[in-house]
Amino acid sequence: MNQTIDVTQLIDRQPVGRFLIGVLCLCTLVTLADGYNISVAAFAGPAILKAWGLSRASLGPLFSSSLVAGLIGPYLFGAVGDRIGRRNAIIIASLMIGVFGVVSGLCTSLIPLVIARFFAGVGMSGALAVTVASINEFAPRRLRATFVTIVFSGTTIGSGLPGLTAPSLLAHYGWPSLFFVGGVAPIILAVAIYLYLPESPKFLCLHAQRPERHNQLGLLLRRFDPRFQAAPTVHFVLGGEMNTQKFSQKQFFAGQLLLLTPLLWFGSFVAQIVFHSFNSWLPTLLTDSGVPFGKAALAVSLFQFAGTLGGWVIMRPLDRVGMLPCTILYALSIPIVASLGMPGNTVPTLLLLCSVAGFCVLGLHFAQVFCVSNVYPTSIRALGVGWFMLFARAGGAIGPALVGILLGRHVAINSLYYLAAIPLALGTLASIAVTVIYRANYQRKPDAAAKFPVGPLGLESKTTFES
Repeated sequence: MNQTIDVTQLIDRQPVGRFLIGVLCLCTLVTLADGYNISVAAFAGPAILKAWGLSRASLGPLFSSSLVAGLIGPYLFGAVGDRIGRRNAIIIASLMIGVFGVVSGLCTSLIPLVIARFFAGVGMSGALAVTVASINEFAPRRLRATFVTIVFSGTTIGSGLPGLTAPSLLAHYGWPSLFFVGGVAPIILAVAIYLYLPESPKFLCLHAQRPERHNQLGLLLRRFDPRFQAAPTVHFVLGGEMNTQKFSQKQFFAGQLLLLTPLLWFGSFVAQIVFHSFNSWLPTLLTDSGVPFGKAALAVSLFQFAGTLGGWVIMRPLDRVGMLPCTILYALSIPIVASLGMPGNTVPTLLLLCSVAGFCVLGLHFAQVFCVSNVYPTSIRALGVGWFMLFARAGGAIGPALVGILLGRHVAINSLYYLAAIPLALGTLASIAVTVIYRANYQRKPDAAAKFPVGPLGLESKTTFES
């Protein structure tokens, strides 16, 4: 007689205590460092132009280099995370961000800097994908959207930090200091993760047939509940998931995922075209429009911080009503972004519009990240999030480059804001379909916790007999 314990149910029933908060904080610090490095080049850009005597259009490759790397990082580290574990993948990605961040500050010409930002971008995009997958697997179901939102908000808060620190650092230490700060922090974090962040319980469960993984999972579950005792013969399972031992790309298009997967990919692509165009070019565009640099930097910070607020505002509704908040923010973003191009906007008006645009555009992306981390089974979750991030970064790479091309052809700045409303309109249509599919197949899905009776120590368990 062997006891079978559903790890998913134990995760869902765990209280929010010191251990879980510690995991949440470490994952958030990783995305905080990631976000800082995503946007740091935008704030160093004007100083680099002046120091090296470059043209404005030459910033396009610099802004897009780390985002082009997003075509590699999410898939690469998603696959690594599904094979050797979320924790190991996060450590490798963090070290990659840190090393090439420091190298960026040592560059003396544009081409080496573009190359350094590319390799740093591989680590950035990979770290974000695997960290989101990891926190999803630690979080109880009742708080899953909340936890994913908090961790992902580290990216948006981090992206706004250079706007607060850049004026002082540039004035006292020059543009290389921005990259040095972005490089040292992830290296320190990699050490902290190695020392304090355990492997994902769901990943360990999938590989519990290996004795060392079985023992690691038993020890980890005791941190959820100190009373937990697992015999060497106990069989761990993940209830409510269709995991397979042999990987196939077809898993991303099985059942309801046949439509949901491409819709999520397309939605992330068009949303990030707009987001990264703002994130990379807004300081330069506003400065060219006569806005003082300090105010232009503040506008980007407000865009990021208000976007984080948007994610926080909708995180509890996402847990309760599904993807409807995402569609609402998509629809609202269209007139808000277009209104930035209206003539006669004062500086306070532009700051307000940038804040509301960030609330909508970035807030809806929070919802997309939660959805994609929730719809895939554990065996392909990291790679599934990685594919999603790949399409997001593809949009992010195209957006700034496209703005650079349009500026090179002397397209009016006001027209750029009107053009940005087009991908948002397409994303709204995709989001409507995602909302319907998610509600039918996930939001109304019965809780897996009802499948097994409550066992000792509050665990959901069942007993099986094997010959």
